[in-house]
Amino acid sequence: MSGIVGSDPSGPSSSRIRDQVFTQLGNITFSTAQGVIGIVVPLLAVHAGHPIGVVGIIVAISAVSQTVARVGMGALMSRFPTKYFIVVATILSVISCTVLWFSAALWAFVVQQLLQGVARAYFWTGAQTHVVRGSDSAVAALSRFNVVQGVGQLIGPVLAGVVGGWSLPGGMLIAAGLSGFALLPALALARFEPFAAKPRAKDGDGDGRWTSSPGVRTAASMTAVAGAWRGVLNSYLPVILTAAGHSIPVVGVLVTLTNLASLGGTAVAGRVQAKGPRVANMIGTASAGLGMAVAVLFPGPIMLVGVALAVAGAGAGVLQTIGLALAADSVGPDDRGRVIAVMGAFRSTCLLVSPLGTAGLVMLLPSASIAAGITSLVISTPAFVSLFSRKGRQGGAAEKPMS
Repeated sequence: MSGIVGSDPSGPSSSRIRDQVFTQLGNITFSTAQGVIGIVVPLLAVHAGHPIGVVGIIVAISAVSQTVARVGMGALMSRFPTKYFIVVATILSVISCTVLWFSAALWAFVVQQLLQGVARAYFWTGAQTHVVRGSDSAVAALSRFNVVQGVGQLIGPVLAGVVGGWSLPGGMLIAAGLSGFALLPALALARFEPFAAKPRAKDGDGDGRWTSSPGVRTAASMTAVAGAWRGVLNSYLPVILTAAGHSIPVVGVLVTLTNLASLGGTAVAGRVQAKGPRVANMIGTASAGLGMAVAVLFPGPIMLVGVALAVAGAGAGVLQTIGLALAADSVGPDDRGRVIAVMGAFRSTCLLVSPLGTAGLVMLLPSASIAAGITSLVISTPAFVSLFSRKGRQGGAAEKPMS
């Protein structure tokens, strides 16, 4: 583990505890802001008069900038401490939310989503790498991080529902304030040294060595599905639910329920991972995809929607926790920052593809509900591929559970 400038990185210490507190304070504040943004942006776009098909494109813009930012982070982490990415992320989030509070024109959505994509890439990748480097166990560190993140994502949609019922632009102002507050603990974080520069690959060495690892490939599948699922959740789900007659506060509560279930999935991830990566991938993917499909295809009955979203959220929680931990544990210490950035790139790419694909289907199909339902069913496809692959390998060597 790389050292921390100005602190003792070995064993528990007051400086390490202080750093963990500041990390989680920034985490919950930034997560709450993201929860507000996830509800307000698609609803504000529709209320501003933009076509429903544009909603998916707007969300996809964020995924594009997020993917590009994550791809470049592997090299940047060899030059700058992870703390710097977290600080920059909070500043960009403040600017992006302020832009959309100022104007609901299409250009404002484009600018806001471009900036927000970079902010998300820098914050999540930087913060996840930061907590892994400061802990002896990647699974434990990421589980704690995801639990706190989940709490913020519980608060955010409810806050968005309350404020959004009064003023949707006001919701963006709240998100800007929360992002600004997250800057304070970010500035107080310990300064880890940048990762050692990666030598140029030769004779089969380098990144290709760990990107071909079965653990990394499974982790990529899990994080990709979690990203595609989140793309539907943050784009068309709020629009579909409001079109079905649910009020904005009710939609906020339903999304909070989904994130609460995701938090539950994170809590049981340790038990699921004991069954092995293949089983964990299958359970998480099937739950996330099929649960979301039921919610968007049958958005009227609120009890059915609630149960379906709870199942979907639990599956996504399993995927995002085990996926990153599996990737981090499948490589050496100096590659952890790079592999977390690559997993984030997989996630943000699917965060781009799912709303963009749904937007294309909206133009061909009679309703956004059917389009989002098809996307959600496609999301669950890897679970069935894994199931058939598992059946085909019965009688072979038993799969080893994750350590």
